[in-house]
Amino acid sequence: MILNGYGKAKMARAFAKAHPGCTLRIGKLDYSVGADRLVAQSVTLSATNTTFKVGRISMTGVRWARLLWGTAALADVLAKARLEATNLDVEFPQAHYRIVCARLRASMPDSELIAERTELRPFAGDEAFFAAYDFQTPRFHVVLPECRVLGLAYGELLEGKSWRARSVHFARPSFDVLINRDKPPAPFVKSPLMVHEALASIRQPLQIDSVTITNGHLTYCERPAVGAELAVLTFAAVSLSVEGIANRGKPTASILLRGRGDLMDAGTLRVVMSIPITPPSFALHYSGSLSAMDLTRLDAFLDIAEHTRIKCGSVKEAAFEIDVITGHARGRVRAVYRDLEIAVLDKQTGTEKGFNNRVASFLANAFKIRSSNAADASGSMKEGEVNYTRRSEEEFLQFAWFALRGGVVDVISK
Repeated sequence: MILNGYGKAKMARAFAKAHPGCTLRIGKLDYSVGADRLVAQSVTLSATNTTFKVGRISMTGVRWARLLWGTAALADVLAKARLEATNLDVEFPQAHYRIVCARLRASMPDSELIAERTELRPFAGDEAFFAAYDFQTPRFHVVLPECRVLGLAYGELLEGKSWRARSVHFARPSFDVLINRDKPPAPFVKSPLMVHEALASIRQPLQIDSVTITNGHLTYCERPAVGAELAVLTFAAVSLSVEGIANRGKPTASILLRGRGDLMDAGTLRVVMSIPITPPSFALHYSGSLSAMDLTRLDAFLDIAEHTRIKCGSVKEAAFEIDVITGHARGRVRAVYRDLEIAVLDKQTGTEKGFNNRVASFLANAFKIRSSNAADASGSMKEGEVNYTRRSEEEFLQFAWFALRGGVVDVISK
């Protein structure tokens, strides 16, 4: 009676006073003295632009006397606490997204946080999502079967001093991105932050020793019109490791990223990036390779997104290495391939038929495209040159891809 009467009412009033405009509603409370366990059957937190709901929360190890009398800091009150929550649901109406999580476990003594079956998804289907925006907007759908954070410094986090963890691991995640090319791009307002700028914007010290992804899957899609067939690019069996994430450090400190994935289930792409965390300007070094691959597997994306079809061709091996200094990328691309032939497609029908399309395809193959690239008798072969300057509206991954793409185009061009 005390918990469900006086206790809940006092907590709700205290929360509303500390956070004007927000409300806290707590369902039935139960407390087990022997187990020192407090259970709330439901919790709902409502703010102006966010609603947070939890189905059931169980807490043990809380130093209730210190909490009630206000004689200790929150980190001390929760020093031995463990929490388990189920059916979490966070809604962001203005962004048209919600995050759901089947189960969340947190342990202060073990310095760990485990989330099971977490999902980021739009409120409604794709058409309803895109209808809410006047310009091109990427739609994300992320599923994380398990996220495990170890070595989490809860004390410093609760006191607002820092964000520190030893490791973060994502198992079997899937990332699905869809771009609606049927709408115009958003007007340029402000240049997107690069990695070092995003890190510098975090006031508290940030340090995560390692982030890993195992057996992930990435699907990137573009749609040229409402109801049209999608251009699809996939990466399967994705593994990723990132070391040294921080926003403080020596001038030589860098984030090291290593990743690999199976491109269109046909070739293995490997990438290594070194990103300085406190450079005076945008700097980066990245390199990678692609294994043997049938290039026609890319047609599922190129046919629709670029109105170009690879009729035949295969790459034996490819590699690249690029340096970025003050936002300018320079490097080389090396590719050994043979029997490359393309077709220019009609933008309306999507076919290579028609006189104009046939002429364009013939001219491209005869005068613009190198059908093969391999070492000659002297051992030399053409390498592509990367020479690209970042545009103010480009995001980090866009810039990295556009710079690399310039080198790829240079390799295959006569």
